[in-house]
Amino acid sequence: MSMDNDQDLKPLFQRVEPLGTALPERVMNQIREKHLKRERFFVKNKVSILLIAGMLLTASTGFAAVKYHSLTNGQGEVVYEEKSKAESPSPKDYSKEELNRIHLMNTIWDEQIKPGEAAIIYVVPDNPKHAIDIKSTPHAVKDFAKLQSMVNVPGLPLAKELSGSGTYTFNNASVHMERETDVNPLTEQEKANIAKKLLEKAKASGKDYALMPVKFTDNFWISTVYYTSGNKEVSLTILNNGDHGSVTSYWDDNSDMINRKIKINGQDVLQKTWNGGSSAQLDWAYEEPTTGHRYMLRLSSAQGEIAAEELIRIANTIIPKPDSK
Repeated sequence: MSMDNDQDLKPLFQRVEPLGTALPERVMNQIREKHLKRERFFVKNKVSILLIAGMLLTASTGFAAVKYHSLTNGQGEVVYEEKSKAESPSPKDYSKEELNRIHLMNTIWDEQIKPGEAAIIYVVPDNPKHAIDIKSTPHAVKDFAKLQSMVNVPGLPLAKELSGSGTYTFNNASVHMERETDVNPLTEQEKANIAKKLLEKAKASGKDYALMPVKFTDNFWISTVYYTSGNKEVSLTILNNGDHGSVTSYWDDNSDMINRKIKINGQDVLQKTWNGGSSAQLDWAYEEPTTGHRYMLRLSSAQGEIAAEELIRIANTIIPKPDSK
């Protein structure tokens, strides 16, 4: 059985178009509330969120084939590229036993790991291989000063307000921090030792699971910041890819999307529009000159009809001008 067929995922994915689209009543709030389901089965490394956005949150509508682009740094190295979903890696097949274990693990994740927490989860039933899962829930941030202390991109300070045809004011943010186990991955022996301890803990407590807290580092992994202006909302997502190479996203060839490369302040930007241009998304890359660390940025219309022209006006205030880099 493929994980793509999990029934818990279908309702959300069937109703969501690519990030940045405006549906009736908008589903972005629903995505925000259920963001765990978007990453639950697919996040395996630090470049997966943007890949998911392209590969899964699409709707096949029978339009002309989409043209794909890439972004490079000053040395001509590809830092971001788009491909057809037909080229995406094949999803893993899971046995019924594995699906049962994962389903219970997800329930525990939802119910026990609060915003801003991370833990190793061990599930007793349907777990003959003594697998463990490391899961975290993003920090929900409403204080801008706190957000600034968590999300720091050298040369790209976060703004409390964004300027377009109007002023968009910071509302809230969702921040995934890097876990210590991301920096120092557990060895197979360490995993086995932890699984043994957690199994004993679960038996002692009479529960069918056990948890072990995991600490975060001071570095963020991915952050989405929401700005509002009246009944309109835009989101700015920043992916910290460090020195982990390039990011790849996979898209539905028949999605209702117009995709082109433009320039803003001399920077290559990928502009996507849907619904006749009433909703849009801008993607670009930033490489920190001193460290060479790479960041992917995405500015999207999140609520209300916000055309590409408005996002471009906003991006003009975010993307550094050539003489200021």
